Amino acid sequence: MAGWKKSINTLKQMFAMEGYWRYLVPFAVYLFAGSIVSLALPGLEELHIYISYTLRTVVVGLLLWKVRHRFTELADKKLLIDPTALVLGTTIFLVWIGLEGRYPLFTSSDVHFNPTDFEGTLTLLLILMRFIGSVLVAPVIEELVMRSFFIRYIISPKWEDVPIGTYTFESFAIITLVFGFSHYRWLAGIITAVILNLLLYRKKSIVPCIVAHAVANLLLLVYVVATNSWFFY
Repeated sequence: MAGWKKSINTLKQMFAMEGYWRYLVPFAVYLFAGSIVSLALPGLEELHIYISYTLRTVVVGLLLWKVRHRFTELADKKLLIDPTALVLGTTIFLVWIGLEGRYPLFTSSDVHFNPTDFEGTLTLLLILMRFIGSVLVAPVIEELVMRSFFIRYIISPKWEDVPIGTYTFESFAIITLVFGFSHYRWLAGIITAVILNLLLYRKKSIVPCIVAHAVANLLLLVYVVATNSWFFY
């Protein structure tokens, strides 16, 4: 009986996105939207990447907005315009394009998010969706999970008692490797993680990390559109 009550309480917390669920529920959607679309829409493989990207962008964005008041680590608005974050975001962008083709990839994808496969208004809408997803949604969910929740949980299961920006070698190394190897371009990902981790330790806030992440993604999007380098996506 006690086990059932515990399970029910866990489900209630999950659907209410209380505690660590406010990080894990949106992140699960962020990670598995592609798999859900593949299972739900067999036979439309050429459209899966566009449908799943749109789905995860909209759903994750709405979930984050719904529980925005619970992310107290986002309250420091004065750090939204931080010169260090802007410089490091530009540096991260230069790392991504500068390293392209200069190191081996362990895996890659034959399918790319390329709105120019379509015509007219749909192309513009997909580019807009890419902007919303990569600049407004991805930096927020990734930094919340990686450099607010997960990096502190590694230090202690009582992660909410761990101040943001607390350094331990173990948490630094794990987050660097997890973030790096979660990207096809693993070396650029690792360097990005190191930069963002150091920014976190310096500022004791994830807000500059979100800003730097968003700046890097924005510059990469502009570069991709301008040079037709959709293989990055």
